[in-house]
Amino acid sequence: MVKERKCRMCGRPFIPNKYRPNQDVCSSIECQYQRQLNNMKKWRNKNPNYFRYKEAGNKSWKETCRERSLEWRKRHQEYLKLYREAHKERHRQYMREYMKKYRIQKEEQQKEKKTDNKEIS
Repeated sequence: MVKERKCRMCGRPFIPNKYRPNQDVCSSIECQYQRQLNNMKKWRNKNPNYFRYKEAGNKSWKETCRERSLEWRKRHQEYLKLYREAHKERHRQYMREYMKKYRIQKEEQQKEKKTDNKEIS
């Protein structure tokens, strides 16, 4: 007879799967999802440079990624149009904020140039 265990995630009692007698997380979707996230986090912490090896080993890797992205955009132009239409207001708000910051930055640069020119003369 298999003993009940407490789930490591939610704390509720459960009966482990007969094929996984060491199971310490219940079978609920939420707990399994959390278990997967934790496992991925542990793995990434143990292997911090795993996804960076191509960048270091091959100088044209970024260019290849860029080309692949451009090709995808060409093949999926209709998707991009639909996406932009569906998210038009969000994009407008983003661009308003972006341009506001850009203008402030430009004004600051111009002020710095003016003060530099006055100090030189």
